[in-house]
Amino acid sequence: MDQQEEQKEEQQVDQQEEHKEEQQVENTEKKDRNKKGIIIISIVVLAIIFSLSAYLTYMYKYTLSWDNYIYSGVKVESVDISGKTKEEAIELLKENYGDAILNKKLSVKALENIYDMDYGKLESKYNIEDVVDESFDYGKSSKMLEKYRMLKTHSGKEINLDFTYDPTYIDEFIETIATEVNVAPINAKLSMASSGKFNVSEDKPGYEIDKEKLKTDIISNINGKVDEKVEIEAKVDEIKPNVVASELSKINSKIASFSTRYSHNSTNDRAINVEIATNAINGKLLMPGDTFSYNDVVGKRTAAKGYRNAPVIVGNKVEDDLGGGICQVSSTLYQAVLRTGLKSVERYNHSLGTSYVPLGLDATVDFGSSLDYKFRNTFNSPIYIEGVTSKDRVLSFNIYGNSASTGRTYEIVSEAYETINAGVKNVEDPNLLEGQTVVEKNPINGTKVKVYRKVYENGTLIDTEFLSNDTYRSIDGIVRVGTKKP
Repeated sequence: MDQQEEQKEEQQVDQQEEHKEEQQVENTEKKDRNKKGIIIISIVVLAIIFSLSAYLTYMYKYTLSWDNYIYSGVKVESVDISGKTKEEAIELLKENYGDAILNKKLSVKALENIYDMDYGKLESKYNIEDVVDESFDYGKSSKMLEKYRMLKTHSGKEINLDFTYDPTYIDEFIETIATEVNVAPINAKLSMASSGKFNVSEDKPGYEIDKEKLKTDIISNINGKVDEKVEIEAKVDEIKPNVVASELSKINSKIASFSTRYSHNSTNDRAINVEIATNAINGKLLMPGDTFSYNDVVGKRTAAKGYRNAPVIVGNKVEDDLGGGICQVSSTLYQAVLRTGLKSVERYNHSLGTSYVPLGLDATVDFGSSLDYKFRNTFNSPIYIEGVTSKDRVLSFNIYGNSASTGRTYEIVSEAYETINAGVKNVEDPNLLEGQTVVEKNPINGTKVKVYRKVYENGTLIDTEFLSNDTYRSIDGIVRVGTKKP
């Protein structure tokens, strides 16, 4: 019994020892496994760290290699400048745009002519340097990973060029066109042949370019598109002449005339004045609606034009002045115009009567004052004024127009209705003996007259028109009375 118990105890002890040994072996194996795991993990971590470090080093070197170049994917106006240095990009863009734009032309068609505007004269240019700077800076301030991503994915950008030019040349260009295109219209002209027939020259239209519209069109079409071809059609206005041949051809007959003599009352100087003023009016053409002004047509009476001093009526007396005698010209023309049926716009009588026309039939003028003779052509056709002087000093005005205007005839009547009696002034003269008298100037009575125009059609009086109510002053006589004692 005791021996069996001892054997059991020994067996238990052996089992415990065996279990301890197994436990120790198991613990040792477990420790070995943990060591291996740590080693493996360490190796993996080190491998990852090494790989990551190598990759980051690669990325750094790769992005660094682009520091002096424009990033990939960057374009300017569709031109790829990626991988270029600043200098290379500038050169490429100048080649494609900077130089090319200088050869571009904008064409303007005016009438049948083509005019080319060179962009080079506009001092055209692009902001190439600024755009290259912007392109070069693109992405450079980003973090390394973002830079790498941008470079590898070519996620660049497209930048547009700004086009500028100097507009000063546009005005010069337009003026060049206008100088060639703009043409003044040519009026038809009427001249009288020696046979008395009229010759009519042809009229021609003028042309004028609309400069403001052309400038607007040019500015709106100027751009930096080097391959674009632009042609603008300029607006050119046709200017019709004021006088056309078809109108002048309506003048086919003499519709009125009137003559006065200047032989009996003219010095040579006065005769010269009459002839100069008549020549100034000769050939005057009045279109329908035109107003004739004697002072405008004859102009200022100056010595440079050949006018001389001759008697003129000034107030109640006659004195010499430059251009004396030309009122006979205006009065003769007035009488011719009255016989056309036209009406005066402005007319004044002299303060004293004249010798060349009856009272009420004169027309005084003075360039330096408001005295003028005017009439308007109210016919539907033009009239032509012929003024002539003859060797025997006869002044005539012939007015030509359309024969349709000659269906009537006119009679001008001047009726005196009141006499203004002149007085006599006695002036003492110490050189004459008492009782002696000398008439220095005879008195001249003044007169008030009314003037009418009688209108006849086919010989029958159809109307009487009142024309004017004129007053001519009286001139007092002067008698010198002697006061000298015998």
